[in-house]
Amino acid sequence: MAKAARVEEFRRGEKVKNLDDLPRVPSGSLGRVYLVDGFAWTRYRVLFDNGVDIGSLDGAVLTRPKDFEAALERRNQEATAQAEPESAPGDGEAAAAAGGAEDKSINGVAVPGHLLERSKRARERLTAA
Repeated sequence: MAKAARVEEFRRGEKVKNLDDLPRVPSGSLGRVYLVDGFAWTRYRVLFDNGVDIGSLDGAVLTRPKDFEAALERRNQEATAQAEPESAPGDGEAAAAAGGAEDKSINGVAVPGHLLERSKRARERLTAA
């Protein structure tokens, strides 16, 4: 079985820029990786040029200085692609009209409508008994 493709990894001592605003470190700040750690999730400890030291950074928030602009553009394109509706308009209305419940987001987690309906029926059974 082939190994899964890894996201670009950084080496110890390599210069990086952050893509996101971090505590006390604005986006685009230059820093140097001085610790690489992890097996399943590779995380980095970076000392930024403004003296702030941040650990447990995911590689997705870091990029090489020469790739900074391209990485920002790629992120913007991905964000606009996710903002576009994934289903045709009216699909949720059709499901609700057919007796199915709509999906809801609870504490940031999407819960399918059929599971909400199943829970509702179970509560009704328990209160009737």
